[in-house]
Amino acid sequence: MQVVTGKPIMQQIVAGRLCFYRRPSPSPQLYNDDNWRGETSRFHRAQQIAIRELNDFYIRAREEVGETVASIFKIHSMLLEDRNYVETVRSFIQNKGVTAEYAVQMAEGSFSSAFSAMDSPYMRARAVDIHDISQRVLRALMGDRQELPMAEPAILVADSFLPSEVMDMDQRRLLGLISLNGSLDSHTSMLVQAYRIPAIVDVRLPAKWEGHLALMDCFTGTIYLDPEPAQQNKLRERYQANGCPVQYAAP
Repeated sequence: MQVVTGKPIMQQIVAGRLCFYRRPSPSPQLYNDDNWRGETSRFHRAQQIAIRELNDFYIRAREEVGETVASIFKIHSMLLEDRNYVETVRSFIQNKGVTAEYAVQMAEGSFSSAFSAMDSPYMRARAVDIHDISQRVLRALMGDRQELPMAEPAILVADSFLPSEVMDMDQRRLLGLISLNGSLDSHTSMLVQAYRIPAIVDVRLPAKWEGHLALMDCFTGTIYLDPEPAQQNKLRERYQANGCPVQYAAP
């Protein structure tokens, strides 16, 4: 058994197999062959598709967890329609001669860097929102579907999780989330808490643990890798004896 630690978000206990999510990295064509009008139109069509998807998330989240958390997706829609963001994408297309996909990637990099350089932790966390909306536009442009790899119940592990990815997950199979990076100030954290998903962020966890059993103690932020059955039972019994909420799922 090995032990790693991080920062817990939900005070629960869960056990399951680890499944590592590796987000696709699109490689779009660079130049637009002097068809900047066509590329601009493609961007705006993809922008509207993304806005409709975000509105669907807003409606669903409002029904399931309330207006406060659902407003995350209103904010994302507003970011997608923000004049500075839109004009930056259009400028790259028209002045640099690049494709809509490449222009979105360049705009994302520019805005994310600006947010990441800010002093406020809250504002730095907004870089994730820019990444999220830009990835959604890219998927609309390239015809990609968001697929999270859970053929069976598992604890999902990734470098980070985007707010819209939480909504895309099959929560019937999702036992918990482990983020190698992440922030307690992020919109993803708000969604995880609202949907009561056991989660720990800022964890050093190599990919060699793919498929191994993990026990997440989200009271302390401790993750037990390949735990002994006695350790699982001891931890579960201790929290149950203290009247703490325990959600325990083992494969």
